[in-house]
Amino acid sequence: MKHIAVIIFLIGILLWVPPLHADVYSWTDENGVKYFGNQPPDNAANVRVVFKEEPYNAAADNQSKAAQSKEITELIKNLEKEEERQAAEARRKAEAAEKNRQPTQQERIAEEKQRLQEKITELEEKPLSYYGSQKNKRVRIGYYRYRLETLMRDPAEYFNRPSGFEGNVKEQ
Repeated sequence: MKHIAVIIFLIGILLWVPPLHADVYSWTDENGVKYFGNQPPDNAANVRVVFKEEPYNAAADNQSKAAQSKEITELIKNLEKEEERQAAEARRKAEAAEKNRQPTQQERIAEEKQRLQEKITELEEKPLSYYGSQKNKRVRIGYYRYRLETLMRDPAEYFNRPSGFEGNVKEQ
């Protein structure tokens, strides 16, 4: 949006400032110093026209202004499209960064806590025949409760020293 404001400002100046139409002359004085101006002195030597004044042509001027306006409109559209593309790219990069970022310690703890609680609930709902005995059921559920307590007490110990034991019942 900054680019658009600058362009609109410049357009306003270009349309507001009247065109300068005057011959520009170059001449050298008797000391060899070169001068430029819109009127040379009468006694100047080596006078030459650097820029020739063109008569004002309203139709050509209006046509030029219309062409410039069209070019500027197209430029503004292109700038807006580029800004939209850059914003979309920035959003895409931010989403990718969020997706690929490592979870924080708090997120890891919360995720693991939920997993353990779901496992305990799942095991509590299984029939006794799944375990073979009440003792086996208590041991299996007790293991996950112990792991949950360890997680809540000392997360570093929990994550650094995982346990492979999951009770004495094998999955069927």
